Amino acid sequence: MASVQVVTIGEAMIRLTPIDYQRLETTPLLEVHIGGAELNVAVALAQLGVPVAWVSKLPDNPLGRRIVQEAQRFGVDTSRVVWTQEGRVGLYFYEKGASPRPSVVVYDRRHSAVNTLKVDELDWDFIGQAKVLHLTGITPALSDFCRHLVAGCIFRAKERRMFVSFDVNYRSRLWTPEQARTTLLTLLKGVDLLICTKDDAATLFNLTADIETIARQLQTSLRIPNVAVTHGDKAVIVTPQGTFSQAGYQIEEVDRLGAGDAFAAGLIYGFLQGDWELGLRYGLAMAAIKHTIPGDWFIGTKAEVEGIMQAQQRGVVR
Repeated sequence: MASVQVVTIGEAMIRLTPIDYQRLETTPLLEVHIGGAELNVAVALAQLGVPVAWVSKLPDNPLGRRIVQEAQRFGVDTSRVVWTQEGRVGLYFYEKGASPRPSVVVYDRRHSAVNTLKVDELDWDFIGQAKVLHLTGITPALSDFCRHLVAGCIFRAKERRMFVSFDVNYRSRLWTPEQARTTLLTLLKGVDLLICTKDDAATLFNLTADIETIARQLQTSLRIPNVAVTHGDKAVIVTPQGTFSQAGYQIEEVDRLGAGDAFAAGLIYGFLQGDWELGLRYGLAMAAIKHTIPGDWFIGTKAEVEGIMQAQQRGVVR
């Protein structure tokens, strides 16, 4: 089998969602989905035809096997998942709200198997063949052990001259802004592409300008060559090859979870094609499509993505 082009490393969880906007306290049924930022990116890339692997640690039980089977169904290589007889699969409950009632997320992920994953357990001969390693700020937020894991992964990747992509993905329920800022300022020294929302830039780095200015400030202060910043349906990426910005799409939202990961997948696709502007356009189109799909995963084809991009250029996307 051909070597993969992208490897993502991180936790995946079982997502449980009440049906029909019901409350967690009263719903008789829960829909089951698989979620996890890094796996979400891998699933999206696989559907663009990119050879991609997702690496993690899972318990050898029905829940762990379900995650792997679902990922494989969409073409993700899971051959380097580390299996264990200890630990558990994390759960999270997503109660979808409707204005004015906000959506609610409840995590049940303590003692999940990924918290014991060591960098030396990973197959670096396999990982090192890829061009890109994608990580997020969720993993180092889980535990001190996971912080060391991410630091070690970035170090090993740079030893192998891999391109490191990192999505900040700040989660206030996992750590404080101060903890996140201190950790990220160290981790990001080895990153080649940083993805950050305008809100996260304000929370973590006290940056409150327009998104292009924020991207340039992050590029300069963190010495990261490529920085993408998003806000709502707009995005910009600042690179050594130039600055590219793009407005997004008017959407009818079904499920917003995973849209940022679909955007990240589009950017990575653009990098692999040598075209950041294309990546930005792909990312926004994929994020728009993801908003229309229940669950955490982008499900679609390149033809669908390109069709939406072309329709926007014709001015007929409403």
